[in-house]
Amino acid sequence: MPPPQLKLNKMGWRISTRSDRSTNTDLMEGPTPRHSLLSGRYKQSFAYLTLRTRMPGIMQQVIMRVTGDIPDLVIKYGEDVRKDVKQIVDAIERLKMELNRDRQFLLFHGSEPDKAEWNAFLTEMPRPKRSFFRACWLHAECYLYRRIFSFFENSRFLHTYDCFDHLKQEDLMMSDAAMRALARATRSLPRSYDVFSKLLTINLWGNHFEMQLGAFEFDEEDDQNDINVLVKVVDIDKIILVNDSPLIWNCLVKNNKTSEDRIVDFVCDNGGFEFFTDMILLEYMVENKLATQVRVHVKAIPWYISDVTRADVDWTMEYLIGNRDELLSSVGKKWARLMSSEKIVIAPTSYFWTGPQPYFVMVESDLELYRTLTTSRLAIFKGDLNYRKLMGDYIWDSAEEFITCLRGFRPTNICALRSVKCEVVCGLPEGLADALLRADHNWMISGDYGVIQYTDSLKCSCALPGQEDHLRDDPGTALVAPQSQRSTLLMTPSG
Repeated sequence: MPPPQLKLNKMGWRISTRSDRSTNTDLMEGPTPRHSLLSGRYKQSFAYLTLRTRMPGIMQQVIMRVTGDIPDLVIKYGEDVRKDVKQIVDAIERLKMELNRDRQFLLFHGSEPDKAEWNAFLTEMPRPKRSFFRACWLHAECYLYRRIFSFFENSRFLHTYDCFDHLKQEDLMMSDAAMRALARATRSLPRSYDVFSKLLTINLWGNHFEMQLGAFEFDEEDDQNDINVLVKVVDIDKIILVNDSPLIWNCLVKNNKTSEDRIVDFVCDNGGFEFFTDMILLEYMVENKLATQVRVHVKAIPWYISDVTRADVDWTMEYLIGNRDELLSSVGKKWARLMSSEKIVIAPTSYFWTGPQPYFVMVESDLELYRTLTTSRLAIFKGDLNYRKLMGDYIWDSAEEFITCLRGFRPTNICALRSVKCEVVCGLPEGLADALLRADHNWMISGDYGVIQYTDSLKCSCALPGQEDHLRDDPGTALVAPQSQRSTLLMTPSG
């Protein structure tokens, strides 16, 4: 099968037209084999296409951004900032050359707070897999983004400069109409599984919603203030392959009339409008006592172009509160109150989220973060990159159970909300992946298919057989998993 065609990123990054000039002989024709790590070594893989074309394009865009900002930077810092910009541009150009020539990864020698962890990881990598195309794709891509920010981090003036913030901000500012529609449709919603599942669906397709809303042809009877209409909007040409929403609901409503703390950890993906949809879901959860507190985990540094940082959260709140639209301003003020009352909190910064490690090693590499997750009722992992880290960037059989692919990572009950954008996927019905491939060769990278997957932790009996009576919130509202899903929950993790 020919290499998949790469689509433009939603936030406007262009791909590079750099020629395919590899100097090593280890690259192989064909796609990534099953039961292998994703790697740019395979020339018909999405990993290869990303490393060969997209990453050089992103680095060129970073250069254009920082050089374009020189006049403003000079006003803010003085003429000496030009030296910083030149050094950063030169470093990025060298990094592009190293990537193109498949050079070995270099250790970090600056003031990076996570330098020791990164250097330990790089030192322990097998030497034949310590270069861009021969390494696991996750390792190579994380290394590139970490290295890019290190150039700013070690400069004299620009150590907090986010070369991606304008994209996240523009994405939100261009989405006012979509935010108003979503805000109108989600005020004072009743507590019910039906509403909760609709909000999960909207959140799953969050970064598609704005475009879908603009393209949707409403019927005369459609009320754009109705959440059911908005779910119909997000379902355009989108398919949820696995939907464990009933199990997630059961987990949250179990024993929730007691005074116990019910903390939910939410591990974010993108900023911009997607983070707005995240907050809509989290607001609903705390308002309807599905959670007593939500801890929001954001990235410690600018990451993967659009990932949300603490600075992005602060900017988003300021933008909403100061918005000329009365509804959006009131939403921003309400979220600010939820944060000041600690119903929604930004979790302490952890560099683990911007490290190269899969999540099943968290207990060894960041025990404090792992222990934090064990205190929550549910941890929701949002987006494609979080899914890849949950799976270890490994090509599992698509029908392998979600619980198995976590490889023992279950600090608490786990939910993954993810649109499929690379070849890593699990938990599908037997034969479904092959049928999808026959119908659409690009189904794994199109973002048109999604999963809402769940597994309970070893300490929890959520939705297990015989527990149905204890799961009821109100008569008829607690949902029992189908037998096929229950067997998934009872499995023990593989090593």
